Amino acid sequence: MDFKDLIIPTINVNDTKVTISDIRKENLEYIEEGEVLYSVETSKATEEYKCDFAGYVVLFVEDMDEVEVGKSAGMIFKNLDDAKAKLAEVEEAKQKAKKLASVNASKKAIAYAEEKGVDITLIKKDGIIKTQDIDEWIANHK
Repeated sequence: MDFKDLIIPTINVNDTKVTISDIRKENLEYIEEGEVLYSVETSKATEEYKCDFAGYVVLFVEDMDEVEVGKSAGMIFKNLDDAKAKLAEVEEAKQKAKKLASVNASKKAIAYAEEKGVDITLIKKDGIIKTQDIDEWIANHK
């Protein structure tokens, strides 16, 4: 296996989320097997996460972020190039999410724009952007 997904395990049956704290490695830093990467805090306890896999770290979380049990906090890659590629993907997704958060559009319109291959942030309009606004934008930008 060339990577390990850092899925948050169930620590306490009543906790559906944990808080990641005390992160000890930066993205793309090498971690040895047995080293502590971060702590996981639940409502009742704090546990250190010791890596059972050596490699290059790519975190999807920052210090004090809440993560749902069963979701990934990041990945560890044997190969540095694989880690760099994943980090670029994660950064791009974060930028896209920030951009979309600044857009006043319906969920349906955001999905429709993606389906049509349109960057919805280019559509300037007062009020909420709807699917018909995307069709108009496409018609005017052919």
